[in-house]
Amino acid sequence: MVTATICTIGDEILIGQIVDTNSSKISTALNSIGVKVVSMVSTSDTEEDIINTVENALRTSNVVVITGGLGPTKDDITKKTLGKLTGATADVESKVQLEIITRILSARGMVPLSPLNKAQALVPDSCKVIPNEFGTAPCMEFEIPQERYGHPALMFSLPGVPFEAEAAIPKVLESIQAHFKLEKIFHKTICTFGIPESTLAQQIEQWEDNLPENIHLAYLPNPVLGVRLRLSIYGVDELQGLQELAENQASLKEIIGDAIYGEGTDSLQKVIGNMLKEKGQTVGVAESCTGGFLASLFTSQPGSSAYFYGGIISYDNSVKTNTLGVEKEVIKKYGAVSRECAEQMAAGARRVLGTDYAIATTGIAGPDGGTPEKPAGTVWVAVATPQEVISRKFSFNSTRRNINIERFASNALNMLRLQLNKQ
Repeated sequence: MVTATICTIGDEILIGQIVDTNSSKISTALNSIGVKVVSMVSTSDTEEDIINTVENALRTSNVVVITGGLGPTKDDITKKTLGKLTGATADVESKVQLEIITRILSARGMVPLSPLNKAQALVPDSCKVIPNEFGTAPCMEFEIPQERYGHPALMFSLPGVPFEAEAAIPKVLESIQAHFKLEKIFHKTICTFGIPESTLAQQIEQWEDNLPENIHLAYLPNPVLGVRLRLSIYGVDELQGLQELAENQASLKEIIGDAIYGEGTDSLQKVIGNMLKEKGQTVGVAESCTGGFLASLFTSQPGSSAYFYGGIISYDNSVKTNTLGVEKEVIKKYGAVSRECAEQMAAGARRVLGTDYAIATTGIAGPDGGTPEKPAGTVWVAVATPQEVISRKFSFNSTRRNINIERFASNALNMLRLQLNKQ
């Protein structure tokens, strides 16, 4: 199996000034051709740190992809350092990159070129240039001989600017495929919701223990998406890989059934949207504690206007009573955070919005506002269907407001999904 390390260079990443998005895009691309990413590392803008980090990567990986540190300023020393590491004897001018630099800077009115701009076209004579059509810093490819680290290796240096790095990825993949015999990697991501990660692990323990040795399982929990189970299989042909993954997915469904809601990049709102479109049915929401987040999940999906009619944010009790028709006595007797209030909110939203289904949320997102009986993290969710109104209380024992809101909304979506499954 050909392995890779992705290395980002720059103090701005280490201090949290910018978010590294390059690594995830590069990793996804490498996996798509059968290269297994074994490590992602970040290092500072010093020659010593760059050399130590890159050499460690080359010792353990066949491919090293580096991003960052290729600008015109004095602190961008990656090019010089990689030249030293690979035994370059001189810098040579890349005519192709110089033409690109001239074109880009001329369009910006930055002519004549400054010495710093011209210097960006200089590269170590130990590299092959991959022209950067979208920026001034050339991409570089270095071939590392087998005797250096005990195996042949390829090293790529790409700009840190995300769209420039992404544009270079196809050329990187072409070179890797030309140099190495690659084995396919197949992934199958199974989306589940409603079973906590620890409970899920216990329920499928025997299934997991019986997985073939060449299939690896990873748990990917998320408060909005649920727990995703990623099955990865290495070193098999496509037919065998897809068949084995399908067989194990089928046996998993026998164990956890309706907890599985989709595959790959599916989300609850996407799956529910597809179900509603297939049925020709509609939905609306009445939100208190989620403050519009539930509606935003629905409308994040292209084409959601076909099934999502709208929402009522009934944050104040007067909106619950005047708009949704919740009885004042219900709020007075049971409180706004109650089964009775949630059910009347859902029924009212279905009536006012004229939809087939409606979801209501009423709870305490926190960090303040909780009581011993109803602490922060408590929510009542109700779903009104053409036949009935069902409700459920969730308690997340958390005062983290944003996380609570995400959990409230995603569990509300899942309740609707389960009702749609029954119809």
